[in-house]
Amino acid sequence: MNFKLKIAISLLSTLLFLSCGGGGESSSHSTQSSTPQKLQPPKEGIYFGAFPDFGGSEDIVTKTRVKKFEKLIDKNLLWACFSQNWYSGVEYPQKAIDEISSQGVVPYVRLMPRSDEEQFHSEELFTMQNIIDGKFDKELHQWAIDAKDDGTPLLLDFAVEMNGEWFSWSGVFNGKGTKNLYGDPTYYDGAERYRDAYRHIIDIFREEDVRNITWFFHANINSQPNEEWNQPKYYYPGDDYIDWVGVSLYGAMNSEEDYWESFEEILESRYQSILDISDDKPFALLEFGVTDGNPLGDKAEWLSGAFETILEGDYIEFSAISYWHENWEEESGAEATIRVDSSAESLETFRRYVADETFVSEAQFGSLSR
Repeated sequence: MNFKLKIAISLLSTLLFLSCGGGGESSSHSTQSSTPQKLQPPKEGIYFGAFPDFGGSEDIVTKTRVKKFEKLIDKNLLWACFSQNWYSGVEYPQKAIDEISSQGVVPYVRLMPRSDEEQFHSEELFTMQNIIDGKFDKELHQWAIDAKDDGTPLLLDFAVEMNGEWFSWSGVFNGKGTKNLYGDPTYYDGAERYRDAYRHIIDIFREEDVRNITWFFHANINSQPNEEWNQPKYYYPGDDYIDWVGVSLYGAMNSEEDYWESFEEILESRYQSILDISDDKPFALLEFGVTDGNPLGDKAEWLSGAFETILEGDYIEFSAISYWHENWEEESGAEATIRVDSSAESLETFRRYVADETFVSEAQFGSLSR
């Protein structure tokens, strides 16, 4: 037989063998694309996602809630975010991911290293130092393996709003402005511990060669306390770890709050601290909202101003936005009415703006440079 013909037959046989699942690997690892499935910024427009009221624990995920929210606003979601609370187990949330992805929506998972839902206190178990020291490596490796086996493109976020004082992973509870009690003696300990914990988690996923995850860094527009050591740029794991940079921006949170600023006023006075995080990454507005019924301002007007500011892009050019659709009762008893349907006027305003063709619901996945 001709030598070239032999080579051609051999190559054809190999291709057929691999296409039929050969190669000696029976797990679904072999089905994952070798190309990273990273969420790319849209070529045109702004991605539209939301937290579609998955409950106060943020993890009551059902396809019904996704569909109900989409019907309410007459708009499809690109992503739906929920919290994977570690007090329920540091394990891959398969059911929640299936509920969301079955609706053609991308699951956005917020890894929340907390033992309870109470705020303004330190954490005893899921500390940044324990994560750095590898106390949860076994669980995190399994999480990564399960994500890889599942193959669903995921958006992941670790320990949100770290520059606020309400969550236990804040620098407030992890060293504040000291520099000589952990790591680099020239770096703020509180932010450095967070940064290193996040890097440690991503390194574990890289060890498992997980390619279907887009990593978000999620700061708050207000650093509380507003000290130099608590600025979001110090918490940032770095451009070689993170794919997108995000921010939360809320107006007044309840009807009794003696405060009212428009979306633009808040963003104009604080946007530079977000731009300081990275020069290269796409930006996302990962949470925003305002209460109804506050005598100092009108929610529908606030929402209208927010969307106009987003569309103009004068301060930050957002490549994605995500509304926080939920109501809750504050400790004072005041109602935080953030849901888009807290009034007919608010709902009408919200629906009118998200109907703009600028806000898109189709994801574009592919490689992102590191």
